[in-house]
Formats: sequence, C-alpha cells, structure tokens
Amino acid sequence: MPRTKAAIGLLAGVAILAVAIPAFGQQSPQSILPPGFGTPAKAPPPPPAAPAPAPVVAPPPPSAPAEPGNAAAASLPDNGLDEAANAAIEGDASNAAAQAAAALRKQDIPEFARRSTEHVGFLRPEVTGVPADGFGNTAGRYLTTLMARLDAPVASRWVSMLLRRVLTTDIQTPGGVDPSDWVAERVLLLTRMGEADAARLLVQRVDPDKATPRLYEAILEAAMASADPAALCPVADVADTKSKTPTWPLARAMCAGLSGEAGTASALVDRARSLPHAAQGIDLLLAERIVGAGPNGKRATDIQWSGVNELTSWRFGLASAAGLAIPDTLFDNGNLAMQAWRARAPMLPAQSRLGAEKIAATLGVMSSADLVDFLSAQAEAGDPYAMDQTPAGRLRSAYVAQDESDRVAALRALWADPEGERDQYASRILTARASARITPSSDYGADASALLASMLSAGLDTQAARWTGVVRSLSGTSGDEAWALLAVGAPRLQVEIDSDRIAKFGDGGRGSARLRAQFLFASLAGLGRIAPRDVDRLGQRLDVPLGVQNEWTRAIDAAAAKREPALTALLAAVGMQTTDWTQVSPVFLYHIIAGLRAVGYEPEARMIAAEALSRT
Repeated sequence: MPRTKAAIGLLAGVAILAVAIPAFGQQSPQSILPPGFGTPAKAPPPPPAAPAPAPVVAPPPPSAPAEPGNAAAASLPDNGLDEAANAAIEGDASNAAAQAAAALRKQDIPEFARRSTEHVGFLRPEVTGVPADGFGNTAGRYLTTLMARLDAPVASRWVSMLLRRVLTTDIQTPGGVDPSDWVAERVLLLTRMGEADAARLLVQRVDPDKATPRLYEAILEAAMASADPAALCPVADVADTKSKTPTWPLARAMCAGLSGEAGTASALVDRARSLPHAAQGIDLLLAERIVGAGPNGKRATDIQWSGVNELTSWRFGLASAAGLAIPDTLFDNGNLAMQAWRARAPMLPAQSRLGAEKIAATLGVMSSADLVDFLSAQAEAGDPYAMDQTPAGRLRSAYVAQDESDRVAALRALWADPEGERDQYASRILTARASARITPSSDYGADASALLASMLSAGLDTQAARWTGVVRSLSGTSGDEAWALLAVGAPRLQVEIDSDRIAKFGDGGRGSARLRAQFLFASLAGLGRIAPRDVDRLGQRLDVPLGVQNEWTRAIDAAAAKREPALTALLAAVGMQTTDWTQVSPVFLYHIIAGLRAVGYEPEARMIAAEALSRT
C-alpha cells in the first residue's frame, strides 16, 4: 500500500477509537487494534434485490455477531474499552475518550505483570524479621507524617540499620493513604538516611502509571542519590506534564541525549532555558554535561565549582554520574547522608571515597565487611612494597600476622590513627572481625575494652562473651569499660551488676562521666538487667527520671505493648533525631531499648546500648 493510503487508514482507525465508537450501524474499516479492543456489532446484511428461485429459510442471526477475524474476542479479558463504548452510547463522548486512552495506557504493562500496591517492598518478612503487619492498624497519614518529619541521619548506627529493614520489607500498605505516596515517603526517608541503593530498589516496586507527584519527587531523589540520571527516563515525559519545576524538562533532555537523540535533547534544553523558573548556572551546565555524554552528544560542557556554596542532590547526582570531582568543602557543609551516597557512587575514584566509606559505616549504610573489602581493593591497586604502614597494610597484619601480639599491635595502630569520635568508631567497625580472632587473654587486658567495642560494633556478641573470664579479673578504668560493655552487650548477663559501679562509671575516662553513667543505667534498666528494687534508687541518684512521660514515650510504649515492631522501630528513630550521641536523652534511650526488647528485637537493643557506651 502506498504511504498516503497507509496514513489515511491509520488516522481513520484512531479517529474511530477516539470519537467514542457510536457508529454501530455503519460499515467500519478493518480495525488496526489487536483482537478484542471494543469489537462493534456487525450490521445485518442488506436484503436480496430479487427473490431467489429456490428460497432457503435462513437461520436466526446471532445475538451478538462478531467482526470477521475477531472470533477470539469473547475469550479475551476485559480491557476497559467496553465502559468507553457504553459511555459513548449514553452521549458522554469526552468521558469515553478519556477512558479509552486510559485503557490503552494500561497496555504498556500487561495485567499479569502489574504489581499490587497492597503490600510493597523488595525484601521478604522472612529475611528482615519484620512482619508484614508490623505497623498494626496505625493510620497511614500518621505514619507518613512521622516519616516526612524525621530528621535523618539519626545518632545510632544500629537504629538506622533496623529502620532500613523496616522500610525495605514487603509490608502491608496502611489505610488512609495513597499507596504511591506511602512508598514515596519511605523512599525519601531512605535517601535522607544515606541509603541510596535501597531507595532506588524500593521506588522501582511501583508501576510508573501509578505515580503521584510525591512519588515523582521520590524517584528524582533516589536517582540523584544513586548517581543514576537514567532512572528518571521511565517517568520523565509524564512527570514533565504534571510538574511546574524546571527539573523534568532537563530530565527529558538528558534521557533523549542518553538515547542518542541529540537533536531532540538540544531542543528540550532550549525549552528548559525558556521556562519562567528555568534552571541556571551549574544546575543547567551539569544537565548539559549528561546530555553530551550520550552516543551522539556534542556538548562537552566545562564545569567550574567556584561560586557554588551548596551541594544539592541534583548537583551531587549529575556530577557523580559524570565522574566529576566535587570539592570536599561542599561535602563538609552538606548533609552526612551525601557522604554515604558518595561512598556508593561507582563513577568516583576509590581514593576520594575512603573518608566517605568510614562515615557511611558509622551511619549504618556500610558494613564491616564492606570496609574491609574496600581497603583490600585499594591495597591491590597500590604498591605492595609501600603498604605496610598504610591502613590496608595494618589491617592485613591484624588478620594474618603469625604472632598474635603483632596482630594486637596492628589493631592498636588502626585505633590510634583516627581523629574524632566518628573516625574512632569507624575504626572499630573496620576491625571487628580481626578483633574477634584474638584469643581471650589477660595479656591483652588493657586492650579488652577496645576489642569488645570493636566486636560489638558489628554485632559479634557471642565472640565478645568469650572475654567474660578475662574481664572479671580486670580492675581500674579499662576494667570498668570492658565490664560495662559485657553487661549490656553479651547475650546473657555473665558479669555482676553493682549499683555503685554503675553510678561511678566513667570517672577518670573520656567524655562526660555523668552522661556515660546515665546511658549505662538506662540501658541496663531497659534490658531488665537491674533488680527492680534498685531502678528507682539509681534513677534518682543519676537524675534519670524513667517515669516521666510525654507524647513520644507514650507512643513508643503503646506500640511495644501492642507488639507492633515496625512502628516501634520507626518511633525509636524519631527519638534519636541527632547525629551527636551527647544530645540523646538517657530517658529516651531507656524507652527505645525497652520497646525494642518487648517486640522481639532484643539483640538490636543490646547493640544500641553498647554503641551508646562506645561513642560517648
């Protein structure tokens, strides 16, 4: 068929669909749609011009004759176009056209492949230990408000890791909230926690045609946090029509550039420049840099950071995707979560990510094994003859030195290098498994507290408990530190609990002795390891009024009493909205530990208690 005739036929078919299908009494052209898409009834044949010589009695016509070639239409699932036809018959042509268009859009994702929003997550409850009904009957608006207002990252590495498990679990969608908005708040909270990879995986669990404005925002943040602008492409066109921000026109331009459509990308960039609130400066230049990275790109934009005083998610994501070095001063002035994003950015040089890896570990984003793997990869790429005095060389000695005293010496060197509390705790996380390989001995009594803190930072509580006999024989400040860590961190209480020792804990040590004694008391009380008769007396002595109530304490206590572990974990994070452990309330710490223990997270509660002592 010539092109002209083909185009006419295509337009005729589209017109028949869009005009709401009222012409059932007319002869229609052959449909260009698949079988079953709104098959019209066939008009009865015209009567013969003259009677036949031998008339034959015709069978009765079928009640719903099908169009030739569409005999299988009756067996196809309803696709929504029947409603459009009925509306057209009733005279509501505009509504019919809208329903027909919506039905066609649904064909982008076949019905069998569409995902339910009744429960959303990419990890099963059996894997995370978070039940599918972990939020109970809590209203969705209450939960989304908590998540939207939660200032992350939080103080505790272990609270953050527990909250990540809750947010990524395939958990039931609560009532009273749009499912897409529910997922969006979870994704946005994950990005603020530094969990870029988890956020990207979670946002992909919702079909694009179910997106809401809030989910578009979450998609954007997850894509930028994971330095993956191509993740915007499935929704960029639709989001551009529903959002007034200059972000989505640039997203469409980047997607066109990455697809090799340089002309379209250039036109979209020009359009983005003409918008009332157009992106300017480095935001526009970074987008053009991504456009130029496509196979047919011709824009090699030069990026200069001079004059840039703030690092936004847009700037981080596009610069990292392009492999551009971002000044450390911008990271220093930015949110800690961006350091965790930086640690995961694959396009950035490994050497520039070492500090970010350590920060990410203290936030709970990176594990002890991740840190070891990262340093090992750096060692393989470096000079093997100059490695001994590097962190990677010392870590190797901590694992493989033949003499155990040499392994302990290597650990001491790793612990001595860092400056500041966060670096110090990161060194504990790094050496956790190497510390667990040291044989308990009084020869290393002076190192017992550091070894225990290191093991408990990675949850190696069984290995830490092997030091009970050594710790019982220790005295002085080092002995008190080791005793306190075992008192809160061991799976079973194996050391004697002494009220005077609790009240005097921290004297002569680092930090605020009063705060550390309060943390120890609150932790032991929350774990139920202090005799009830001593709780009130010690609380008064240390000025920790455990009986004081406010809206938050009542909420977390109620969640624990109703056995709602997901809500309890979320409220635990709400109670730790700071990155500085010295700003955590001992009373809040008590309710967090007691609540988590009540809902079955006793191991996590013990690790939070040990972290409180290790980081103050």
